[in-house]
Amino acid sequence: MAKATSLIKAYLSNSIPSEGGFIISSFFDPDSAYAIYEITAFSNVKDIFRSPEGLVFKTDGNRMHILVEPATYSQRFAEPVLRETGKSIPYRFKELETITGKKQEKIMVAKEPMMLYSSFTILDSAGDNYSFLFFPTEDVYVAMKKFLADTLYNDCKITKEEAIAAWARTLKTIKKFTVWK
Repeated sequence: MAKATSLIKAYLSNSIPSEGGFIISSFFDPDSAYAIYEITAFSNVKDIFRSPEGLVFKTDGNRMHILVEPATYSQRFAEPVLRETGKSIPYRFKELETITGKKQEKIMVAKEPMMLYSSFTILDSAGDNYSFLFFPTEDVYVAMKKFLADTLYNDCKITKEEAIAAWARTLKTIKKFTVWK
């Protein structure tokens, strides 16, 4: 059965699995429906420690991003990699698959994962932002689908159909993660 918990809670209780798992982090703009999601996979953890920015994992990982952009976003023509701090993701438009919602919002999903070599940081959560750890169970993808579809629907106000379509595209990228191969 799938198991998920707050990342900081898992860290404080020393229950982050060394064999690996997934972390879904969210970064919401407090003034709009603009949101960024990071999905990070890791395995074979050598060490985890706190830094001023967040939790540092000493291991390799894979990461992908999802960007939810409201129709009213004034910088919508700027490449996502070139946007201001807090609104950028490390991809250009051609590296993203874009789903346009019924209200003309855009859900941009990375086509390919990024490789994170030797260490990576999961930023501390603040405000409405969060990081959840998903344990490596047989039904982890089902749990992640429900979680991500629910947060896209509830927090980003996109339709259930659009949220499920975004998950389907996200899963294609997640299945390209190489951290366990």
